[in-house]
This record gives sequence, C-alpha cells and structure tokens, in this order.
Amino acid sequence: MTIFHFSNKNRTLSDEDFEIIYKTYYSRLYYYTFQFITDEENSKDIVNDVFEKIWIQRHELKLETLSSYLYTLVRNRCLDYLRHKKVEQQYADLYDLISQKEFDDSELYEYRMSRIEKIIEKLGEPTKGIFIQCYFQNKKYAEVAQEYHISSSGIKKHVMKVLRLIRREFDIE
Repeated sequence: MTIFHFSNKNRTLSDEDFEIIYKTYYSRLYYYTFQFITDEENSKDIVNDVFEKIWIQRHELKLETLSSYLYTLVRNRCLDYLRHKKVEQQYADLYDLISQKEFDDSELYEYRMSRIEKIIEKLGEPTKGIFIQCYFQNKKYAEVAQEYHISSSGIKKHVMKVLRLIRREFDIE
C-alpha cells in the first residue's frame, strides 16, 4: 500500500520522488526493521543504508515495484545483520578461549595452546604472520594491513580463515 500517487509509475525516480518516498517510508521501514533487530541504532543504520542504495539507484528504479523492493531490501539487510551478529558471537567465544590466560587448570591451558600453536605452525605466509600480529601481539587490522600492503578487509579474511580452523579443531561450530 502506498500513500503517495505518481501519475506515471513506469518512470524512474526523480530527486523529488525520492524525498517523498523517504518521508513516507522511513518510519515504516524503521519499525519493520526494529521488529527483527530490536536495536534502535542498528535499525536506523539499516534503513539509512537502504535509502542510500535507493538514492544511488534512483535513476534505474521503477516506481511501480518500489514498495516491495524497499521491504525486501530491509528484510535482507536485517537477515545479513543477524547472521553477522551470530558469527561475531562465535568468534568472540573463540577469542575468549584463545586469549584466556588464567585457567583453573594450567595443564588444560597448555594443552589448548599447544593445539592452537600446531594449527598456526601449519599456516603459510602471510596468513600466519597476520594472525600472530592480530591475536598475539594485539595489533589493529589497519596497522597490520599497512605492513602487508593489503586492505583491512583482506586482513580480516586471513584472520577469519585461521579462526575457522581453530573452531573446527575445538568443535566450536
């Protein structure tokens, strides 16, 4: 259901159309997003991202399918966000396992660390060096990225690869 009426729904969006659509749909999409995420700031971010995408594509979009397209974009962004949060939590749990220095049983700690070290020893460069710097030397991704002349997202991919191997080793899936 749309509140506004455009005389020719088969045309592309003008800047004025975008403003009307933004004012009409923003709060609706926000509440729709909030039902999935239950976090105000992240809900706003998702809706803003969707409108940014619409703004970029405004000259290519057709008005007749816009309403369903907006809701589909928001739903997909929400699902991506929720998947990302789940993965983030898994890696946080794994990081706690790796970085926890004080175990009640120091033998258990030593055993776990030796398993992790064996995994790291098998890694090739630059993955091995990147992981050691990020997790054992506590360097930021951006700092390591400069050293290796790759992007921060490239560093993250290397780290995620190692964390995935460690998760498999410890059956944390």
